[in-house]
Amino acid sequence: MGKKKKKIREEFEAIFRSGDESKIKKMLAKHPWLLDEVSGKMDKTMLEQREIIAAIGVMEDELGGPVKIDDIILSLNVDFNIHKTDAEIKKILNEVENLGLITQESSGWILTSEGGQICDEVLNRNFKDFEL
Repeated sequence: MGKKKKKIREEFEAIFRSGDESKIKKMLAKHPWLLDEVSGKMDKTMLEQREIIAAIGVMEDELGGPVKIDDIILSLNVDFNIHKTDAEIKKILNEVENLGLITQESSGWILTSEGGQICDEVLNRNFKDFEL
């Protein structure tokens, strides 16, 4: 069963990346167990994105402007005790930028108004007593 599941999983990932909604729905209907895996991955991805947004928000307030990747790494380490590589952070920054939650400027990243709302939610939920 393991090999078959792996093959189905690989096929699904290819369909998922293609963005073909009808094929995705068909595949999920045929193999409902895929949904649990996808939602688990989505939860992890969303959590990482929210952490990056929160780090940018904290540093943007502190610096009064765009945030460089070194400042994001610093905030993740110090404020959130999260350790990620440059490559991991750049990948997440791309995802978050594609979602319209941050904007890249020449000197770093800033939150859009939607990104700011998410940042506030994350900080309010995780740090009720966090001083900004």
